[in-house]
Amino acid sequence: MHFRIFLISLVLGTTGVFSQELVDIDPTYGGLKPLPELSQGQVKAMEGLKLDVKGLHEEIQKRLNFLAQEKKFNDGKYIQSSIAREQFQYPTKKRSIVNHQFTLNVTGGDRSQSLKDIEIWTRKSSTTKHVEYIDTKIMRVNKPVADDDWKSMKISIKKITSSGTTSEEFAITEIYEPDQRVLIATMYRNKLREIISSIDRYINAKGRGLTDDIRFINNEMNTSGQYQELE
Repeated sequence: MHFRIFLISLVLGTTGVFSQELVDIDPTYGGLKPLPELSQGQVKAMEGLKLDVKGLHEEIQKRLNFLAQEKKFNDGKYIQSSIAREQFQYPTKKRSIVNHQFTLNVTGGDRSQSLKDIEIWTRKSSTTKHVEYIDTKIMRVNKPVADDDWKSMKISIKKITSSGTTSEEFAITEIYEPDQRVLIATMYRNKLREIISSIDRYINAKGRGLTDDIRFINNEMNTSGQYQELE
């Protein structure tokens, strides 16, 4: 029996912290073996993505001290979520609410955090009027930082319907179609870039606030006028 899995994939050319669509694929094609091998071009692409991911993990690690100073970690986690948006499926007129989140899991003390792994989350829930059928999908892509091998990347989905709840988890290397493996790896690389951009926006906003305070102090103290003794 085919178990249909909804994976997170990035639409190339889109922008924004959580710009993405959902691709409906069967990762194992009913358990058919052996899995098709990557082409030479796909192998080269995956190796390049692996190097990109390693470098981006290091860039995120450099920003952990700032987040720690701002007391942004709670139980070893730093979480950012997007504003929920409504998604329309034409021409069926089906509607869904979609929201996204990333989580940085860290280990260590207050000022010596080490990046453990990163989770990319998407939740999609049907909101079509006059439909009682419950349809919610919670999708996650997880990658441990210490392990460069793509086998360590896990993809999971929980499907909640009126009939009950089902869950499935598998590694990216278990996806049947090679191009889908490359697509998921590319999505993860691009998400890391967006995470860094999101943190940097917060850092820059904090810096601009401090700069404005210092400028105000300089301006006011330089225009204080002559001093006089108090009577």
